[in-house]
Amino acid sequence: MKKTLLGLTAITLFFAACKKDDASPETYYLSKLIDVGEDGNDTTLISYNADNTFKETYSAAMNNGQLEFFAEGPVYEGGKIVAIQQRSSFTPTSHYSRSFVYTGTQVTKVNYYWDNDQDGQYVIAPVFDSLVYTAGKLSELWHLDPNMPDNQTKYLLTWEGNNVKTCSLYFKMPGTDFLLHSVTKYTYDNKPGFQHILGSYHWLSNPTSFEYLSANNLLKEEEYREDVLRFTSTNVYTYEGNLLKMVDTEDKYTEPASTETYKTKLEYTTR
Repeated sequence: MKKTLLGLTAITLFFAACKKDDASPETYYLSKLIDVGEDGNDTTLISYNADNTFKETYSAAMNNGQLEFFAEGPVYEGGKIVAIQQRSSFTPTSHYSRSFVYTGTQVTKVNYYWDNDQDGQYVIAPVFDSLVYTAGKLSELWHLDPNMPDNQTKYLLTWEGNNVKTCSLYFKMPGTDFLLHSVTKYTYDNKPGFQHILGSYHWLSNPTSFEYLSANNLLKEEEYREDVLRFTSTNVYTYEGNLLKMVDTEDKYTEPASTETYKTKLEYTTR
């Protein structure tokens, strides 16, 4: 579940709230995320464009006396997120990391970018994701490489209402059929999922984090391999009014047995 909380760094939340003595609403924008872990704290700053649309997340840390940073955000076109761009201390000029092909309102292809010539020029890589929908909901994602047609990965989803219930991961190697690697099961609360406040950005920043498609907050994620539970992650959400203020997470692994707990604090500003 660590990936889910890290994925929080790629989302902005805003809520309408009223002061007790003021009938006019205030709009709160997520401005800072503080990940409190066993190995220290990490802070991510969230910025916005002049029209209050989400711009990017920014995190930085000192490493051997040198400042290292990473920033990522969406590219908009016609009201849709058509790409994700990023920059860092290693590649300070913004470049695409992935872009999206739509059929109507649905993302049906994800292109990935690479610096194959190591010259700082990022171009579309051979690998891509192909997405299949059933009754308007994502049911399959295929990770494909035309240069290696015998190596394929596919994810098959099941839904319960408006939440992704299970994800089955399959791999295909040369000379074999698809083999089931794992099945992940999801459990949710009944609150609106914070990940949807900014539309599809949270999911598009990590397209195989399928729980981001769900309508509600993820409470538990369980991964099974050969019908044996290998990993469990649980979340507890703390609100003050309509504002999500804290997410407490516990990750448990079975082989080898280990447990990690951490918190994500959320801070807001008004604009």
